[in-house]
Amino acid sequence: MLLIAAIAVCGCSSVAPPGAPAPTTAQPRTAFAESLAIEHQWLNSWFRGTPVLIAQRDDGVLAVDVPREFCFEPGSSRVKPALAAVLDKVAESLRRRPLAQLALLAAPDDRAGATTLALQRAIQVQKHLRDRGVPATRLGQPTTTTAAAVQLRIGAARP
Repeated sequence: MLLIAAIAVCGCSSVAPPGAPAPTTAQPRTAFAESLAIEHQWLNSWFRGTPVLIAQRDDGVLAVDVPREFCFEPGSSRVKPALAAVLDKVAESLRRRPLAQLALLAAPDDRAGATTLALQRAIQVQKHLRDRGVPATRLGQPTTTTAAAVQLRIGAARP
């Protein structure tokens, strides 16, 4: 599966993979918005061809969604290797952009609804990022989502 190949690549190096796009400046932007655009390209280069969705929203926020089946085993809050690979790259991206923070960190249950399991999963996602050197002050409160994906939103740090 393509996501498994991304895991192998992600665990090896912080250098962009061959063929990664060079940063571009297609329109005038603030320096911070430009830095998130670069992170968008960088993250896309790692996870292109996988089920991981990475998009820069109109408000400049960088959205990363990882489908639930690649995140946790049913009934478990232990982070699967596929999600760990994505979180490792998100942590690296946050370390590269000191003005960025993870404004939303949400995890789903096995079914629709906000439950204790979903919150435990979000807490494990936050712990994984802290273990990778992201300060807790740059991470939003763990929360739940009814979406069938772990949702991460990278935006500007509060002043």
